[in-house]
Amino acid sequence: MNRSFGLATVTAWCLYTVFVNACLAASTVYEVKATFLYNFAKFVDWPAQAVPGSGAAFTICLAGDPFEGALDRIIQGELLDGKPLMARRITASDDVQGCQIIYVAASEASRSRDIINAAANAPILTVGEADDFIDDGGIVRFVKTGGRIHFQINPDAAQRVSLKVSSRLLRLADIVRRRQHLGVIR
Repeated sequence: MNRSFGLATVTAWCLYTVFVNACLAASTVYEVKATFLYNFAKFVDWPAQAVPGSGAAFTICLAGDPFEGALDRIIQGELLDGKPLMARRITASDDVQGCQIIYVAASEASRSRDIINAAANAPILTVGEADDFIDDGGIVRFVKTGGRIHFQINPDAAQRVSLKVSSRLLRLADIVRRRQHLGVIR
């Protein structure tokens, strides 16, 4: 048992180091977030029906784009399970078809709930920044504390849409759940 714990600890530390080194190389907050989005793609398992067929790209959709091209640069030429990664900008909440990840920028916080609802029955990893993003049903939320970017994950929300988040990624996250309001989970 101690050996498995030691191996798990070393694995978690290595993953953390990879994330931190990638983030330290980034010079802006949104380059750090773009790097996280790319790495989220590698540490989530999607059901077969969610992954595009041969020749199709793995798509990270952006509702609002504060990245100034950073995400495009990071994923350029990268493959995930043999599929190229691409970024696509979406303007309407009903434009989520074909997305594997949707990032909702802070500038689009007022649309978060609509986008989350549009993606609610599909295996799409929703990522945002709004304070109530998790309570609205989102899966991952970026948080900045003490000048450091980290993230929260609601594994229940991921499970509801048939996504399996790697235990290695969960160890790096703050695990959160939706808050109950007046006895009802929103």
